Amino acid sequence: MDNELKSRKPSGGPVQGFIRFVEKISDISGGIAAFLLIPLVIVFLIEIVARNLFNHPTTWAYGTCFLIGGCAAILGFAYAMKMGAMVRIDIIHSKLSEKARCILDLLLYVVLFLPLTIGGTWQCFLQAVQSVSIRETLSAGSWNAPIWPTKIVMTIGIFLLALQGIAEMLKLMERLMEMRREKK
Repeated sequence: MDNELKSRKPSGGPVQGFIRFVEKISDISGGIAAFLLIPLVIVFLIEIVARNLFNHPTTWAYGTCFLIGGCAAILGFAYAMKMGAMVRIDIIHSKLSEKARCILDLLLYVVLFLPLTIGGTWQCFLQAVQSVSIRETLSAGSWNAPIWPTKIVMTIGIFLLALQGIAEMLKLMERLMEMRREKK
């Protein structure tokens, strides 16, 4: 999406209120994802020091990094979308007019993004429920870390990504309506 469209702040009304609400949640989840990088780096450092200085690698660092890193990544997706950091084929996108870009983006959100994120949220939810019910643990590593909290975070992260996608769709629709009004 264009930087001009990204920088546009919604003013008033229920649609703009929804967009502001979702973007605030995306900011919070992005902040949590960033904060999770601190313990991730600490665990990596412990492993590096233990392995290289003391020749005594840990048996728990891999699983711990897997869990923390996975949570950080999934919670950062909605924030990345809000900030326009998702992948796009710019060679095609940049050659289109602003209106065509908005229509193409909207079409791709409806055809690809929404079905995948809604279906992904549902599947993650089902997996999380099953994982909680059996108190599932991670098979990698020595300490059998509980993986069910990570599956709950995955469900939340994909759901937040879907919400941010809906907010992006609403912004695209608003921009298309604005272009239509400007044309008159």
